[in-house]
Amino acid sequence: MKEGWARAALERFELLKRWREYVPIVARACREVLGDGCLRVYVVGGAAEGRLTVLSDIDVVIVVKNPPGDRLSVLLGVRRRARELGIGDEIPLDLKLMTLEEFEELRRRGIFKEVVEVGTE
Repeated sequence: MKEGWARAALERFELLKRWREYVPIVARACREVLGDGCLRVYVVGGAAEGRLTVLSDIDVVIVVKNPPGDRLSVLLGVRRRARELGIGDEIPLDLKLMTLEEFEELRRRGIFKEVVEVGTE
């Protein structure tokens, strides 16, 4: 049992270390789903700060002009499009949707210590 868990943990960590390969595709999915409504895409948290662990995920912030009433549906649409573009469900993504004002407030309060802006592939 321990060997199986250890192997799975190593595989997950190897996926996490390749986050720079995945996030441009996620950014592309955001722009395809939201169009001009997608202002920017950032990576925050452990990946941006260089402190990934096997328990980490890849925190992706999608900054939008006007947040839709149903943010969850938009996030699911982005995740679905990213899957169609090759980002499998095994990639541990945590997508967050917010306005520029919300994002800047979290940066000001030190919640997002480091951010990496992402371009599309």
